[in-house]
Amino acid sequence: MTSSTPTPSQTHLAWREELTASLRFAQMAATDLPLDPEDRDRITAAQTHFPFLVPMDYAQLIDWQDPQDPLRQLLLPSAYEDEDQGALDTSGEALSTVVPGLQHKYDQTAVLIVTQACAGHCRYCFRRRLMSKDVMVKETIEDLQVAIAYIHAHPEIDNVLLSGGDPMVCSTQRLANLFAALANIPHLWQIRISTKLPAFLPSRFTTDPALLQVLAQYQDRFQIIVQCHFDHPHELTPAAEQALATLREVGCILTAQIPLMQGVNATVDVLEQLFKRLHRLGVLPQYLFHPRPVKHALHFQLPIVAGLQLVEAVRQRCNGSVKRFRYILTHTDGKLELVGLTPSPASQLIARWHQQRRGSHHPEILLWPLDTQMVWLPDPFPPKPC
Repeated sequence: MTSSTPTPSQTHLAWREELTASLRFAQMAATDLPLDPEDRDRITAAQTHFPFLVPMDYAQLIDWQDPQDPLRQLLLPSAYEDEDQGALDTSGEALSTVVPGLQHKYDQTAVLIVTQACAGHCRYCFRRRLMSKDVMVKETIEDLQVAIAYIHAHPEIDNVLLSGGDPMVCSTQRLANLFAALANIPHLWQIRISTKLPAFLPSRFTTDPALLQVLAQYQDRFQIIVQCHFDHPHELTPAAEQALATLREVGCILTAQIPLMQGVNATVDVLEQLFKRLHRLGVLPQYLFHPRPVKHALHFQLPIVAGLQLVEAVRQRCNGSVKRFRYILTHTDGKLELVGLTPSPASQLIARWHQQRRGSHHPEILLWPLDTQMVWLPDPFPPKPC
């Protein structure tokens, strides 16, 4: 960092002020950060498609002069992004969109895309199409009443996931309006909120008493789960720990959903430390996601076999409460839990359908011919894979 860059101890900003300051900081990052000319050029070039965006305080966690720094790889545009392979929609979200901003992929769950905004732009983001300037899409809620009417008419839906972007970037009033509207649907009992702000912008939860009042107000009506996105132990700062404690104090259940990424967290030591530290902070392990074939982000992928070996090694170091997480490949047809391999010599991949998309009908157990370099499974599946 340069000497002119504000440090966390100098800021002490309310969350909206910090977010605004971060936006200004990101605009100056190409000149203010200690980067090589090639990296500066990549930040500038990224402004025309998927802009570089990093929260100001989060930037202090990164060694910008170390190309191997995991958080640097998470946020800094890379030469690999020039490659055009991959897909913009890796899990069939278009197939599951029933009204603008509302996805109904699994019978019991409605997903509301409430914003395209985030506090930072992770280069692996599977919804980077929402923030890409060269992909003109509008996938957020256009008319909340239409979405509410759909959920009301589908009693099989018992939970709603607020997603985006990052829903916690929304104003507290907008979140309160969403909760109030959902509270009128009798068959809903759970609201989940998918967010990376405990890592990116922990002040969101420690400088806005009104948000905490909203979350506390609806504890009797809903089970409220905050699905936290932490990618590396370096993100578990004292400020992040305070944010998590604050959410627990108002009654929220905290879970961890972690994307596995080459160059960021794909080692046994890093994952062990991340899962154990999260568990000690009251964040329950849920999913470890196999990296998706996102367009311009294939460099984060690793072979499925390597991922299975990594997961097994991590589980051997963890007790039962920590290793409850499932290793998941999010396919167009649903969530596939990657389980293991059959014995040699003719090894096959063993996977189990954790959840299937509405209208999909696959046998619960999937056996697939083993290819040690395979990074993803066919989409769609051939009729008879084995």
